Amino acid sequence: MGSGTIRVGGLCGLASAAAIVPAYLVGSPEAPGDTGGVRSYFDSAASFLTANGTLPVVHIVFGMLFFGVLSATLRSAAGATGAVYTAVIGASVFIALTAAGLAAEVAVPAAVVQFDDLTVVEYAQPFLGLAVWLYHYSQLGAAAAIFATAYVVWRTAVLPKWSAALGVLGVPALLHTWIGLPGAYSTVVWLALTGVLMLALPPVVRVESVGV
Repeated sequence: MGSGTIRVGGLCGLASAAAIVPAYLVGSPEAPGDTGGVRSYFDSAASFLTANGTLPVVHIVFGMLFFGVLSATLRSAAGATGAVYTAVIGASVFIALTAAGLAAEVAVPAAVVQFDDLTVVEYAQPFLGLAVWLYHYSQLGAAAAIFATAYVVWRTAVLPKWSAALGVLGVPALLHTWIGLPGAYSTVVWLALTGVLMLALPPVVRVESVGV
């Protein structure tokens, strides 16, 4: 794994983290408690569609690239171990369910924009409920990837060994079902910080296979 590729992966992590921030600023699908709240949540359908539909495409695409490079980096250091496969599976669950949750959340405003029909907002609750649980489950995948990455880093020092402490950011993600949006913030912070670490790697990276 060349240092240039790892740096590109780190840059993708930063881009992925930055792209999802507008969606989080809009709020959480857990917030609306009635039809009036739903209407207020969506507010401007076109703006909501951009923040929660269009920009998150960048989050998903760059997230896949980031996790692809990170997984290859971990595997080059630790070999084909359980921790590495846990990181790969966790990242896959996170990306897939996040994409599904975003799709569920933007379905109603997309229909409003496409068909110019505001009445569909009245049927938004099931879509928001589905999005909430997809996000809960996606963060379980994120937590698994964060913990597994921290474990491999601690065992192999493929990234600075002290950065294994970033594994603590997996705890809020694991608790997303109970604490909501702060758990997602934790995952975004981990994406950004891990991206910075990958960018800061020396020009030549040499790793050895280490059993985990």
